[in-house]
Amino acid sequence: MLVTIQIVNFNSRDNLRGCLEAIRENLPRKCSLEVVVINNDSQELKINSWQKDFPLEIRVLEARGNLGFGRAQNLGAAEAKGELLFFLNPDTRVRPGAIDELFSAFQKDSEVGIAGPRLLGENGQSEKDHCGKTKTPLSLIRAKFRASAHSGPEKVQEVDWISGGALMIRRDLFCELGKFDEKYFMYFEDVDLCLRAKRWGEKIIVEPSAEIVHLGGRSYASEKTKKKHYYASQNYYLRKNFGILAALVFKVLRWPLYLKNVYFNGS
Repeated sequence: MLVTIQIVNFNSRDNLRGCLEAIRENLPRKCSLEVVVINNDSQELKINSWQKDFPLEIRVLEARGNLGFGRAQNLGAAEAKGELLFFLNPDTRVRPGAIDELFSAFQKDSEVGIAGPRLLGENGQSEKDHCGKTKTPLSLIRAKFRASAHSGPEKVQEVDWISGGALMIRRDLFCELGKFDEKYFMYFEDVDLCLRAKRWGEKIIVEPSAEIVHLGGRSYASEKTKKKHYYASQNYYLRKNFGILAALVFKVLRWPLYLKNVYFNGS
């Protein structure tokens, strides 16, 4: 079976090369791979010099501008040949056996529609927010006042959403769901996709034996820009899935935090 790894590049060329090198060093044994890179930089991505050291052809799709995460991944999916799509950020490093373990999750259980790995920070500890329960207005409010104790599951666990930074999904399901909602520029498109999948009755799991290191958010020059995209996507996610009133109440409660992060953050 063929798995298509899709990577969106934006200001991440050095990280992208490291990501591809990690894939090369940890090729799966249970499935075949193809790699599609969607280049969101305005400058053409030339990787001819990389190809000689890489055992797989790397196809580059030039977006000729920053389309955002979801729209770029949709572009890649239209060209993908794999029965499984593996969305992977350029600032990730797959560990030995990670791709095989994720692939096996679909082979072991036909009800699995989406699977994700244990995402680790550079310190080797599980990231706190790479999977979890459905994000609701109430859960998002609670998260603002209570630090998460989530450290990642120790065994295979069913969840409601998985980070799009390392997410494997059946290609037919992705298409049936209408792909990523392109109204999200970035952030929450993965949560939204998973929510639609859950409403269809699909199973979403984390496979902790598949470990991937996430270096974290290195394509942004400005923390303010990052926060603006995050809050805009959060607003849309809440309006779309929980109604205008819930989104408005949440927005009012979040206002002091928004001011702090967007207008008074010096970075």
